[in-house]
Amino acid sequence: MIRSVKQSIASVVSAVFLSTAVHAADNISIPEMGTAGVRGMTVQAERLYGEYFMRKARGAGAISYDPVMTEFINSVGQKLILSANNVYFPFEFFLSADPTLNASAFLGGKVQVNAGLFHYTDNEDEFASVLAHEISHITQRHIARFIEEQSDRGAISIASIIGSIAIALINPTVGAAAFSTTAGIMSQSGINFTRDNEYEADRIGIYVLEKAGYNPMAMSSLFKKLFSMQGNINSAYALLIDHPLSEIRVAEAYNRAKNMPQRKNSNDPNFMLAKARVDVRYMNLKLNDFKERLLKAEKVNHYYKNYALALIYYGEKNYSKAIDYLEKLSSLSSNDFIVDLYTDIDIERGKYDSAISRLRTIYAKKPFDSAIAVNLANAYLKAKQGKQAQAVLEKFLQKYPNDSFANEMLTESFLLQKNKCQALITHAQTLALKADYNKAFNSLNDAMHTCKGSYSQIARAKFAKISDQKDFDEKLEKRR
Repeated sequence: MIRSVKQSIASVVSAVFLSTAVHAADNISIPEMGTAGVRGMTVQAERLYGEYFMRKARGAGAISYDPVMTEFINSVGQKLILSANNVYFPFEFFLSADPTLNASAFLGGKVQVNAGLFHYTDNEDEFASVLAHEISHITQRHIARFIEEQSDRGAISIASIIGSIAIALINPTVGAAAFSTTAGIMSQSGINFTRDNEYEADRIGIYVLEKAGYNPMAMSSLFKKLFSMQGNINSAYALLIDHPLSEIRVAEAYNRAKNMPQRKNSNDPNFMLAKARVDVRYMNLKLNDFKERLLKAEKVNHYYKNYALALIYYGEKNYSKAIDYLEKLSSLSSNDFIVDLYTDIDIERGKYDSAISRLRTIYAKKPFDSAIAVNLANAYLKAKQGKQAQAVLEKFLQKYPNDSFANEMLTESFLLQKNKCQALITHAQTLALKADYNKAFNSLNDAMHTCKGSYSQIARAKFAKISDQKDFDEKLEKRR
């Protein structure tokens, strides 16, 4: 199951990421804007700014909803987080459909992973080394310090910097103009910021990488490959623009890894499955040519080749052939990637009971796995079993309340049950997660006229909470 939205953030903000779940308090206020970083931007302020960015990102369609990829990215990211120090936020990792080689970090534990990062890395350890580097930028509060420095040097307010980026998210054309002063100053010293902090992110990142059980040499091997591309005008290598390399950085990464316990690269098949999924669905390849190359290839990873071919045949609606290639991966029968595609095939064929039966067995063991929970809920919805879908989604949303797609599906489950009251309340929540406040309030107004008893009070309470969230956003934007 996949829902992708084209990246709509202008290149002017390509190095900045936004995201996190919204855990707004009933009464939230704008943090002090005078100073930032270690002097003034508190951990709570960073988190609130991240929540604000996430709302704008969702509203702009800047995040690709692919629960299988998201689950894998977060599994790697959380493994690294457990080995990091100074973790003040619940980190969130999100997929962007951008096919360029890059990953970006922002305030409050928000890390964007471009789809292209899978295409250009050779193994999970190299992929993890990039995440470890970005995590270290956040744990060392490099971004907060950077924003503070820009404010100090250019007499620009923190809100102005953050607000200008937000405009670029909402409307890239307007955003590019808004950046003519604010971001112009930022970009002028942004390279200096990168040079001042990259070494520290490398040093701490490689420690996190090794402590998490990955091969520390992976960072060095990736650096060597990237360094050979340095100066390449191919825009696919965006990472080299945002994270310029030098011979010293490459050598230091090697020397640090050389003195650490040596390990082989991970052989977990999930990375190769993720890489195949990206190549088929995100890299804009000519799939007929790609398919022919795969069919002729002899020295291609077994998991990569068969899953990629299964995905291609599924896209061609040749479901029997897709299953033939999935059966070559029978040892991974409970794997998220494999189960996801089997589910898609069953749904396309109208075999809802088959999909539900397969998923329920796995769901019993991992109910909070987004790929499994969302696929099961979707299968229930396709089978017109709204109550069963509701049960799965409500449990999932207890842990991940800001999953906008799960909220959308929950709305659909209520509609199937002709429960207009709860459908309106849940729909308002989905809209608020995208900062679409006018529509959210309209939905809640309808709910207050439709709902009875305690649900009417719930709608009123939700209205008040979303009003506080809207006030926060507006106050931040007015300070630009």
